[in-house]
Amino acid sequence: MRLEQREKELAAIGASIGANCRPCIKHHIPAGREAGLSEVELDDAVATAQAVRSEAVALLSARIDTLFGHRGAAPEPAPVVRVSKARELVALGATVGATRTLCCNSTSGPPPDVGLTSPHVEAAVKMARYVQQHAVDMTAENANTVLEELRRASAGAAGR
Repeated sequence: MRLEQREKELAAIGASIGANCRPCIKHHIPAGREAGLSEVELDDAVATAQAVRSEAVALLSARIDTLFGHRGAAPEPAPVVRVSKARELVALGATVGATRTLCCNSTSGPPPDVGLTSPHVEAAVKMARYVQQHAVDMTAENANTVLEELRRASAGAAGR
């Protein structure tokens, strides 16, 4: 069972926000509209992805504090409330995009009653991995461009 394009875009929007990738967001929000997502659905997708990303950051920050032995580390944030197929697709995408570990408990995986099958989850994760890798590739390309400009500037300064 494959995902519809609108469902793929939900996972992609989640991954784009999870990965903090502006070009990905710039692409996938309009692509979501083209796939038939309403403004309300897009708003909900963005809010869900932002909540998942924020939860991932908070959990990592608390873990870092623990590793450094800081007292009074931030408590674990409350789980993101997800109760629909659309929100689960977004949350899966954001989880992959933010490279957050999916644990085996009730707050981190899709509940069985929202209508996601194993092939749905597989397709959503595949889409999110594609978006995340694209974001990484764009970032690396930008870094290489900056590095090359610095090399040229250094060579020019050395030749004077």
